[in-house]
Amino acid sequence: MLRLRRSFQRKHITPATPGLAPRRRKSRGQSLVEFAVVLPVLTLIFASAVDFGRAFTAYIAVSSAAREGAAFGMLTTANSNNAGGISAAATGESGAIWGTMPTATSSVGTDSAGNRYVQVTVSYVFDPIMSIAPIGGNRTLTRTVRMRVIN
Repeated sequence: MLRLRRSFQRKHITPATPGLAPRRRKSRGQSLVEFAVVLPVLTLIFASAVDFGRAFTAYIAVSSAAREGAAFGMLTTANSNNAGGISAAATGESGAIWGTMPTATSSVGTDSAGNRYVQVTVSYVFDPIMSIAPIGGNRTLTRTVRMRVIN
């Protein structure tokens, strides 16, 4: 009786069972179909990650340019009135971001304590690789930095 059980188990465990062979033939293209369904989703996720990285890099460059322009303007009163020098300092720091130059504007004023300050605003129009419907196309990245003029 023990022999019958072992032979019964062996017969159903072997991969040469006729019931398993047709199932393998039917599922040959399954992985190809799954890949074709998943590939556009993976491409969209990858392109979104690349665009997010590019936008973040551009924002860091815009912030750095605004700080550099304000740092140039805060050194002396003459520098704070030199809009061309502030703009050159700001755009010289960042250079072209993804092939486009940012724009820098500056203004001077006096705060409530009577201290003179220079305010620099740097703007950059970011153009994504892919335009996704809810987010849209171009975005303007802007950073404003205000520093007190020390001399």
